Formats: sequence, structure tokens, C-alpha cells
Amino acid sequence: MAIDKHVIDTNVLLVASSAHGVSPFAPEATPVEDASLRKKVLDWLIEFEQSDRKLVLDWGWIIVDEYRGVNRRDKLSEQDYGFQVVLNKFSTGNSVGFSLDCDVNGHALVTDKALESAITDLEDRKMVAAVLAVGGRANGCNLVNACDTDWYDCKDALKTAGVDVFQIIGKEWCHPRWKAKKQR
Repeated sequence: MAIDKHVIDTNVLLVASSAHGVSPFAPEATPVEDASLRKKVLDWLIEFEQSDRKLVLDWGWIIVDEYRGVNRRDKLSEQDYGFQVVLNKFSTGNSVGFSLDCDVNGHALVTDKALESAITDLEDRKMVAAVLAVGGRANGCNLVNACDTDWYDCKDALKTAGVDVFQIIGKEWCHPRWKAKKQR
């Protein structure tokens, strides 16, 4: 099945915004120091925005709140390109909505119990729950990442559950960083 729906990890929007000429988000605010890699992430997001592929968002906008840094620290503003893509996809009907269920601590519940122990970053669970809510790989949905190495930690469990992670700069940046971290 062709991938036509994406859950976009916050880091993709941050890195793309940092590479965008008009966005106020600073390049040094991301761990990706190489401008050509930031541009590769920006190019992916531009292509996504111009496509008819869908953005997956929860009806309660918990994922959008993460994009904006609500209740923590500011991340993206309405002036940042990454957030503008989110708003554009939503306002033009190029999004898929779902209900996100959370535990008593506000962390997303995943429908696959094996993933609960595999996903150690509790904030990442909302992204996985989103992919699963719309049917995962079998229904043409994946999770898109730029620079969060944690996704490699649970890669096998995700794959078994039908969740594929598309790594925009995986070979060039993310996977080598993850390997170096594991060798320490």
C-alpha cells in the first residue's frame, strides 16, 4: 500500500523551520548542525505540503500542542514554516483526525501492549498511537522523523506492530548518532 498519511514528529517541523529562510526558528536551536541536512528536511516538508498526502492529527490537538510547546517551553510559533504546514494541511482538509486516549498522567495510550515497554520516551507514545489509530502500515500511514534517535531503540517492536518510521536524514545523521550513543 502506498503511504499517503503521515504522523510527523515535532523534530521534523523544528529542523525544517530552522532551514527556512523566512521562519524565525534559529538553526542553532536544533541538533542538526549541517545546513545541507536541514535543507533536506525542509525539502521533504515542502514536498509534503504541496502533495495531497494527509497529516494525522488528534481531535484534541495534543500533538499540535507538542508542536507549539504548550505547557513546557515554546517550540514553534505561527510564524514558523513547520507550523504553517500543519495549519495549511488542517485548513485545506488534508488531515486525518482521530481520538487520542491518555492515561491519568496525560501520556497517550497505545493499542499494542508490547509497545508500552518498548517506547521509553512517554511523549513519543502519542505519535505511535496516531499511526496505530489510522491503521499503520496496512492503511498507508507512517511516522516521519528527522533527528530523534529514540525511534531506533524501539524499531523492532514498532515494525512488528505495523508502524514504520521514515527517517529523512537517517543514514546521514540520525542512525550514526544513535550508534555512537549505544557504543558509549
